[in-house]
Amino acid sequence: MRLALRTRVAVAGALAAAAAVTGTAAVAYVVVDHELRRSLDLELSRDVTRLGRTTGWSPEGPCQFLAAPLCEQKITDSGATGSPLPISAEARQVLAGQRDSFYSDAVFEGQPVRMLTAPLPQGGVVQVAARADRIEESLHRIGLALLLAGSVGVALAALAGFLVARTGLKPVRELTRTAREVAATRDPARRIEVGGHDELASLGASMNVMLAELQAASQAQRRLVADASHELRTPLTSLRTNIDLLDRLDPEQRAEVMAALRAQAAELTGLIGDLTELARDEPPQEEPEPLRLDLLVARCVHAARRNWPAITFTADLDQTTVDGVPPRLSRAVANLLDNAAKFSPGNGTVEVSLHDRELRVRDHGPGIPAEDLPHVFDRFYRADSDRGLPGSGLGLAIVSQVAARHGGTVTVRCPPEGGTLITLRL
Repeated sequence: MRLALRTRVAVAGALAAAAAVTGTAAVAYVVVDHELRRSLDLELSRDVTRLGRTTGWSPEGPCQFLAAPLCEQKITDSGATGSPLPISAEARQVLAGQRDSFYSDAVFEGQPVRMLTAPLPQGGVVQVAARADRIEESLHRIGLALLLAGSVGVALAALAGFLVARTGLKPVRELTRTAREVAATRDPARRIEVGGHDELASLGASMNVMLAELQAASQAQRRLVADASHELRTPLTSLRTNIDLLDRLDPEQRAEVMAALRAQAAELTGLIGDLTELARDEPPQEEPEPLRLDLLVARCVHAARRNWPAITFTADLDQTTVDGVPPRLSRAVANLLDNAAKFSPGNGTVEVSLHDRELRVRDHGPGIPAEDLPHVFDRFYRADSDRGLPGSGLGLAIVSQVAARHGGTVTVRCPPEGGTLITLRL
């Protein structure tokens, strides 16, 4: 069974503390052992130096480590006097002048001893020994103390790790609870309380941004559905009414109603197409590709001349290459041209230019009132003066969406000499 995150963090903290405490204790034990043995060696060396400066010195006899902490033995060619310390082959090499002084470990009268064998200035060799069991006893006590302190340290580290994990991972629990609530209620209005400036706080802030975007998308979707329902109601009602009239009309009137039905069906088809395009409020599924924007605009201008024969379209297009999705860019450009033609006076002129990756479409119509300028790219928005004109109020919204999906912008302004200028920058 997989442990909870805070448990894993606490265990990891305890293991890390245990490793640190164990390493520190091992280093401390080695250092203390070295210092104790070094201190004992210094004591032996000082005693050898003292004996070497004493003229006519001779050992006082066997030592039981009771009256003095050190035992001494003198070795000459005629034999050894003093404490019967073990004489090794290395000691005889020192007596023969074949080797320098050295330290060694031995057992004397059942006790571990540390022994220094060194030559004397007046001749012969001296061996000085001290009990080493004191070091072992000290090391044993220090080892127990380090073990106890380390165990307490590991336990405290585990407790501290658990508390830190519980406190530090509180934002994660809040994120989890919020995600579950949003999944259960499908209400992205829930927010996370963010405090501090660490990585978890940044994660919480990012989660709030995501929830805000989801909420905005949900609200936009509801508005789109509501607006679409409202916009579809009028043409559907008109279609139903005209269909009901067909059976009660004479042939001449029936032909007029059929023509009206075809126009209403075309309007309804266009509206549904616009709604479908806006409903695709997501990055294009098609991969962007390098394309000649000037050639694409030229094709759209040619189609607009065919659809609006009374309007004159002028084009000044520089060769321009961009990365984009051709169908969507064509739809945006066509919407700009249709919008300009719709608001142009009879036999008016629409000026189209493309320079420095910037497409400009200018008409010479009545312009847009200042209070309506901030809303021209909103879905279904239509100024009061435009209610009688054909269209659903979705064309410029589609242009704005296509521009955003291609990393561009679209702006509108009314030049002082009149008309409307819309600029699409890619």
